[in-house]
Amino acid sequence: MQCNYVPILLFWIVSYAFGQNSVEGYVKDINNTPLSGALVSLKKLDTTHIINYTVSDANGYFKLILKSTEQELQIDVSFLGFETESKIITNTNQTINFILLESEESLREVIIKAFNIEKRSDTLSYSVSQFKDLKDRTIADVMKKMPGIEILPNGQIYYMGNPIEKYYIEGLDMLEGRYNLANDNISADDVSKVEILENHQPIRVLDSLISSERTSLNIKLKNNTTVTGTAKMGAGFSPLLFETNITPLLFKKNSQSLLSYQYNNTGNDLLRNNNDFSVLNSQLNDIVSSQNLLAIRPLSQPPLKSQLWLDNKDHFFSINHLYRLKNKTELKLNVAYFNGDRTENGARNTAYFTANDTISFREDISNKIYRSTLNTKLIVEKNSDKNFIKNVFNISSLWNTERGVVNNNSTNINQRVKNPLISVSNQLEIIKPFGKQLVNFNSVAAYLKTDESLMVKPGQFNQILNNSESFEQNRQNVATATFYTQNTIGLTKKVKSFTISPEMGFDLKNENLSSSLFKLEDQALTSQDIEFQNDLSMLNSNIFIKKRIQFKNNKWLVVLDSPFLLRYFNINNQISNNDQNLTRFNYEPSLTATKKLLPYWEVGINAGIKNNFGGLNSVYDGFILKNYLTLLRYNSILSEQRAYSTRFNIGYRDALNAIFTKLSIALGENQNNLLFNNFIADDGSLIVETFEQNNKSSFNRIELVASKYFNNIKTTVNATGRYSLNKLPQIVNGDLVTFTIPSQSYKLNIESNINKIISLSAESLINLSKIRSETTSFSSIKNWENTLNVFFYFSNRQYLNFEFENYFNKIGDNTNNNTFLNLSYQLTINKPKLDTKISWTNILNTNDYISLFNNQFSTNANVFVLRPSQLLLSVQFSL
Repeated sequence: MQCNYVPILLFWIVSYAFGQNSVEGYVKDINNTPLSGALVSLKKLDTTHIINYTVSDANGYFKLILKSTEQELQIDVSFLGFETESKIITNTNQTINFILLESEESLREVIIKAFNIEKRSDTLSYSVSQFKDLKDRTIADVMKKMPGIEILPNGQIYYMGNPIEKYYIEGLDMLEGRYNLANDNISADDVSKVEILENHQPIRVLDSLISSERTSLNIKLKNNTTVTGTAKMGAGFSPLLFETNITPLLFKKNSQSLLSYQYNNTGNDLLRNNNDFSVLNSQLNDIVSSQNLLAIRPLSQPPLKSQLWLDNKDHFFSINHLYRLKNKTELKLNVAYFNGDRTENGARNTAYFTANDTISFREDISNKIYRSTLNTKLIVEKNSDKNFIKNVFNISSLWNTERGVVNNNSTNINQRVKNPLISVSNQLEIIKPFGKQLVNFNSVAAYLKTDESLMVKPGQFNQILNNSESFEQNRQNVATATFYTQNTIGLTKKVKSFTISPEMGFDLKNENLSSSLFKLEDQALTSQDIEFQNDLSMLNSNIFIKKRIQFKNNKWLVVLDSPFLLRYFNINNQISNNDQNLTRFNYEPSLTATKKLLPYWEVGINAGIKNNFGGLNSVYDGFILKNYLTLLRYNSILSEQRAYSTRFNIGYRDALNAIFTKLSIALGENQNNLLFNNFIADDGSLIVETFEQNNKSSFNRIELVASKYFNNIKTTVNATGRYSLNKLPQIVNGDLVTFTIPSQSYKLNIESNINKIISLSAESLINLSKIRSETTSFSSIKNWENTLNVFFYFSNRQYLNFEFENYFNKIGDNTNNNTFLNLSYQLTINKPKLDTKISWTNILNTNDYISLFNNQFSTNANVFVLRPSQLLLSVQFSL
């Protein structure tokens, strides 16, 4: 019977589609030349409100749906350099052609205004006053409601599912990727607009030559000179609580300054202020992150807001200043210092899956983590229409210490690890005209050094290290040093619709690693044999020639990258004499094509091949004790991986109706020459080695992101759906097993200013994941998170906030449910404008949170002890 409704449904859809009237025709000039890209807009008579719009194609053709019940409508046709022509039409199907006359005066760029969003070419402007309500204090509070924009928990800003490239304030990039500090402290009252710069090329001299698919964000202030920021102090219990945030900001035409001191022990994570989202540092960040080899056994952080679980004492201090000289050269100084200690308490239940068995064990964990970081960055930049020069000098130091006690199988195990790191880097980029082309020069140089140590008491792996006899403690020392440089020179030349950019250069990385594992027995410290020592160096030098060809017209953007690389690797092992020499010649092409389907749709595809090689921290053949439970070595050749990737995107953006949608499909396959060989003991201890065998792993993902703003009810709805399927072969306890991990994620978020009395924010997130092998399917994991945040406004000066959170976890037949209630009341004094707020967090005094997640061949259930119920009184005002 249900099938009988299908023809009826199809008939209804077709009838509706054909039941709307439309107008079509051509737009040409007086010479009968088609005008491609002319704006054709429809509006009611005697109003400026646009009902619908479209853009003419390459032949000048347009078709516009008449989305109105009015009997008569006005149609306007505009094109830069031509006079706008308007006609009154009836609401019927019809054909109308337009002949535009050239204008003697330069016309202003066509602007489309819709509700709270304005579109001007590739720029979308969101009106802050239209999205802001009584509770919003910072620009980050307002930005969360803007359709198409998403702010992740770590502060990173996404637009249409992709991260932004630059965060400007009045067109200036003072913070260079560390924009959390500004976004969380600029008063929303001082901002007029948030601008999204689509297809933004940040280097002005390349603006008409090399197109960009990246998006940047610009904060438009109300005044030319603006003093803004936050001043906040608070105290409460229990335990005794304090918080301070003094962050003034000054913005002038040619200078910007930000100074900040913050302290709290209330669970507010100040380390997020150090998050760097700049593209420029991605290469160096990869090198830095690969240095830490030793760690204590961690607990998984809950997906709750940090005020519920982070037991901290954090200090943060930062100085940031930008000054623009008369010749438009910018001088920037960024200094940030963080010092804090955190306490973690809980338990970790782990189940390893083998071909024929499951190995389960429990760890009760208590950790104390001390972090201290200092980052200093000095930048000189000149970004003009004629040339570009930028030099970034950076010094970073980390002094991290972690201590932990683990109870495993009724045995208390003490751990202590130190991870000091210092890095110095300089990045220089110069682009200058030379004849009819541009000359590009890039140079990067960096030096990094670590000196790590791990102590474990009592000693572990006694069956391997001490003939199965117990001993007092392990001591693992690891020292690394890395020098890296990359230097390139290239040309950029435009020939009609093509931009050709050949480039050549070289990079060199020299790494050194030494390590020793000691045992302490009867107060005597002795080193283990050479099987547990390393002393090796690795030199990797690459010579490359690249050629980029870009084609761009009104509809198409096609970019072809054709890099040829000659790679050389030399590994010198002083202990085992297992030296390696490797030479590879690689061709790594990539193709990106984007087509605009006027007026709302855009499709794109990207495909590429890339070769990845392991570094020094993946070729050592002496065992390293990474934590009390894991011994690891790579007793084989250098790892090689050939990665094939394909990505398809289709996007829909209708600024008039505030609809933003994007569908992405990504397919990837990696061809590897090594397998991990994992030996798991009954107590959960893990010995990992590598095994030479060709294998394949695959990573596939589909994602849908949609956002819509409903002006009549002042509501933004965001929806996201993701599905991924990963396959990874592993050797576990002697058996070769291919693990398949399907996972799904669905999120719905609603931000609504219902009326002057009530507003709300609601979000629901469902995560589903499972591990299966060729012979076994293990229990699936389900996580369902629901939050509801409601504000009741008693007047313009006071509101009550009620927050409800529920987290449901399920693995197999075992379920866990956590519920949290938070309450706050705020009273604003107008003269001076002062917010007095009292907050009660974790009213139900929920003690712990259980999180479930899958790894490559294991399932983990983490129990994290939460902060107790606490009451905080704070006073805040905007500077």
